[in-house]
Amino acid sequence: MLPHHLPVLDGWRGCAILLVLVGHFATSRGINLGRFGVELFFVLSGRLMAEILFVRAVPLTRFVVRRASRIYPALIGFVLAMTVLALATGRERHLYGYLAALTLTYNYYHLWFAEAPNVDHVWSLCVEEHSYILLGLIALLWRRFGFALPPVLAALAALACLNGLISTALGGSYTEVYWRSDVRAASILLGAAAYLKFGRSDPTRATPSWQPAVLLLLGLMLNIDAVPDPIKYSLGTASLAAAVATIPSAADVLRRGLTSTPLVLFGAWSYSIYLWQQPFYVLHDAMGGRIAKALVLPAIALGIASLFLIERPMRRYLNRAFDRAAGRNRSEAKSYATP
Repeated sequence: MLPHHLPVLDGWRGCAILLVLVGHFATSRGINLGRFGVELFFVLSGRLMAEILFVRAVPLTRFVVRRASRIYPALIGFVLAMTVLALATGRERHLYGYLAALTLTYNYYHLWFAEAPNVDHVWSLCVEEHSYILLGLIALLWRRFGFALPPVLAALAALACLNGLISTALGGSYTEVYWRSDVRAASILLGAAAYLKFGRSDPTRATPSWQPAVLLLLGLMLNIDAVPDPIKYSLGTASLAAAVATIPSAADVLRRGLTSTPLVLFGAWSYSIYLWQQPFYVLHDAMGGRIAKALVLPAIALGIASLFLIERPMRRYLNRAFDRAAGRNRSEAKSYATP
């Protein structure tokens, strides 16, 4: 039985959110660290969803409820706060964008309607949730027909990458192409395929290897500004997907670094911080100057407050409510089946 919780993955997630914060509130040259951090999130999500759906074979109803309880409470709280702010500052035109954020359609909404900057970052949540739906459908078919998963996931990822290449060749910009789920789902599909192909060995028995570090470095190099987007989000992403799939068996020094307390904590806080950093990032860009960089501090503080006041309590409540309802349903089904 493989361990369900690996602290090294928390550290990976912590690196991802810190890179987003550095990319938004600091200065980096030659590489967009914010985009790179999001890509780390995506391949990690693919790896985790593959374990949940295809290795542990969690029931699909439970999977959907767990995903909703993870995403929606904090998202609703954030969007409500942004709505109050928009009404107070006379920016009612953004309310339609906020509705698109709540319905997780913003990554397509922005293609045809005016952007709402405070919720621009929700595009990545849209990609994740749409990809989870796709992975859930694949799991449903796989459990029924039993086909080889890695080739199917890799083929779908290749089609999404090809879609991105064609869309870019036709003149699409980064946001017009790589915010779309029909393109960027490749990142999550590659994370899932790489885990099923390379990452299912027991990390406690594996010989420590430098291969994950080399793959991570290659993925970083393929994400520098000079590399065209279709290569960043195909070969670059494939390298990162293989890295996160094998990271539990990385060399001791890399695993110790990723399991350091600060990274693990930021990994636990990452979702709420990611939600709340965006309006401060927008304000940072509007203000300019060194003092604006300090806005990262209230962004982190509000994210942590959201975690403890909204995200965790509501997640526990909703999950317990579902478990109780599921338990009652099982009991009733048994009583009906008893002669």
